[in-house]
Amino acid sequence: MEKTRNRHETDTKQNTKRNARFVVLFFGIIFALTFFLAVNLNYCQGDSTVDISTTATVREFGEEPEPPPSGGGSGGTIIVSPGKVILKGRAYPNAFLTILKNGKVAATFFAEKSGLFEKELTGLSGGVCTFGIFAEDSDARKSVTLSFTVSVLAKMTTTISGIFISPTIALTPTHVEKGNIVDILGQAFPESQVNIFISSKETVKTTGASENGKWSYKLNTGFLEEAEHKARAKALFGEGEQSPFSQTLSFLVVSPGALVCQGADLNFDGSVNIIDFSILLYFWEQARPSNKCADINFDGNVSIIDFSIMMYQWTG
Repeated sequence: MEKTRNRHETDTKQNTKRNARFVVLFFGIIFALTFFLAVNLNYCQGDSTVDISTTATVREFGEEPEPPPSGGGSGGTIIVSPGKVILKGRAYPNAFLTILKNGKVAATFFAEKSGLFEKELTGLSGGVCTFGIFAEDSDARKSVTLSFTVSVLAKMTTTISGIFISPTIALTPTHVEKGNIVDILGQAFPESQVNIFISSKETVKTTGASENGKWSYKLNTGFLEEAEHKARAKALFGEGEQSPFSQTLSFLVVSPGALVCQGADLNFDGSVNIIDFSILLYFWEQARPSNKCADINFDGNVSIIDFSIMMYQWTG
């Protein structure tokens, strides 16, 4: 009778432990599924689309939990495994990439010769983290920083894929006479299409990146107004993949011959004095004066702004 009672108590304890494991496993799976759905709501800064996925390891039913580490005391210490984040996508051949975690540098590395990259960050404590990534091309030009806010959990791997680094961009000259050429160039993912957006005229020009990712376009300014304009670019590749916009750069289109002007020295004698002031007064408040140099800032009007520039450059 006593043996039967003991056996019954033993079976009850075993069933209780088994049920407890089942409950833990059940809620673990529910938690993992909930996190998987939540992670798809993570925030991505930029106008490109990335894929964010999370994987986790869950013990099978009936599997014994990992024992606590041996040592003094009766309780032991529970060690929580850190999380891991993997970032992968497209940049430029051999680009130097920097990953930021909450505003601080977390890793630096080089992209492959193909322009593809993949980087694993390990040992991450749990919590909401903001990751940023930018690239530097072979001519030390930098892309814009693309940012993602994700939840990092213990024993889970979060993969951020589909990252498309924006092109780098430069232009020369920054002051150009109407009808002359502005060279716009940079680096992007190899053999991608590069669209160049010229603001104020809302014009899009298209060129292509070479095998080494370099691209260039000679912009004829003949169709642009004599004013300040802005240029930026984005890359397109494959079936609808596109990068965010590059940095935005400005250039000034002036009237033909205006670049021979020497600031407020309107008579070209090497000094800014009463003679130059007299010339300025002669063309005062004229729009597009016949003496282009009287419009010192090339905004199309001789005004108080030009007078201010003359006073700043005054030599007497």
